Amino acid sequence: MTLAEIAEYANVSVGTVDRVIHNRKGVSEKTKQLILSIIDKYGYQPNPIASQLKSNKPFVIGVLLPFLETGDDYYRYLFDGMNQAVAQLSPIKIELILVTFDRQVAGDALKKSSVFFGSMAENQIDALITTPVVPEEHMEILSKLGKKPFVFIDTPLGTTQPLTTISQNPYKGGYCAGRIMRMFQDSGKFACIRMYSAGYNLRERTRGFTDYIQKDAGSVVFDEICTDISDLGLYNFMKDLFAKHNDLKGVFVPHAEVTLATYFLVDQGLKSRVTVIGYDLVKKNKEGLLDGSIDCLIGQRPEQQGSEAVYKLYQYCMLHQQVPPRIDMPIDIYFKENII
Repeated sequence: MTLAEIAEYANVSVGTVDRVIHNRKGVSEKTKQLILSIIDKYGYQPNPIASQLKSNKPFVIGVLLPFLETGDDYYRYLFDGMNQAVAQLSPIKIELILVTFDRQVAGDALKKSSVFFGSMAENQIDALITTPVVPEEHMEILSKLGKKPFVFIDTPLGTTQPLTTISQNPYKGGYCAGRIMRMFQDSGKFACIRMYSAGYNLRERTRGFTDYIQKDAGSVVFDEICTDISDLGLYNFMKDLFAKHNDLKGVFVPHAEVTLATYFLVDQGLKSRVTVIGYDLVKKNKEGLLDGSIDCLIGQRPEQQGSEAVYKLYQYCMLHQQVPPRIDMPIDIYFKENII
C-alpha cells in the first residue's frame, strides 16, 4: 500500500500520513491511531527509488579487495560482478568505492582501509564488501565500522557476524578436489601448494583435500607454502619440492595461481605423470585446461558472488528485508571437455 492509498483510506492528506510514519508532531491521537491501524492491516512498504530520488543521496558501498590483478584477475571478476549489479539496479543510486591492498604486505589492508573511516575520511561509506584474506587486519577494520553492515565474499571469517557471507564451503571444495585427485592417481605422495598462509579459505581447502587423500593409509599430503612469488622464486620452489619428493603423483593449488605449478612441470617433462588440480576458471587457467597442463579446476562463480553482495545490501538496507546469514556457492567442476 502506498502513502496516497493510506491517505485515501483515512481521508487525510499524504502529508499527514507521512508525519505519522515518521512520528512527527501535528496529528491528533485519533487520526494517528486510524492511520496506524490501516498500516497494520494492509502494510506499507516505502518506495526506495522515490525516497532516494528525493534525498538525492547515493548509497555508498566501500569495497576492500586485494589488488584486482592478483589471483590472475580473480578479484577483478568479483568486482565486475558488483558493477553488473549496480547497473541492473539503476535508477537506484548505488556508488562503489574500491580500495585495493597488497595481501602479502603486513598492515597494508588496515592502512588502505583508513579512507573509509573517521570524520576526516576521504570517503564516508554506508556499508562494506570485503574478502577477509588477512583475518587479524580485517578484525580491526570491522571494529571501526560501528553498526554499518558488511558482507564477506570469497571466504568466511567465523569470529565475526557479517550481514551475510557469500562463498563456497572451502572444506568441501578441498575434499572434492581430493576425491577427484584419487580418480586420476593411486596411492602415493601429493602436495598442496599455496602462496598465502593467512587465508582461512585456503587452509580449509588444504584440510579438506588432506582429509580425503589420507583416508588411504598408503597416501601422504605435504602442505607447502611458497613465499617468493616471482617467476624465478616459484620455479626454484617447485625445483626444491621435487628434489625432496621426486615421486609426487599430484599437486593441488587451492587458489587461482595454478600456473605456479604447471610452468615447472611442463618445462621439466614431469606433467605426464603428475596430476594438477586447482581453483578458479580465470582466463590463464582455462588455457591450461585446454592445453593439458591443468587436469581439473574447481570454480566458485566470482561474478555471482560480487553481484549477490550488492543485491543483499540493497535488500537489507533499502528494502528492509531479511537476508540469510550464509549463501553457499556451488562447487563447479571443470575438465577440458566441459568448458566453453
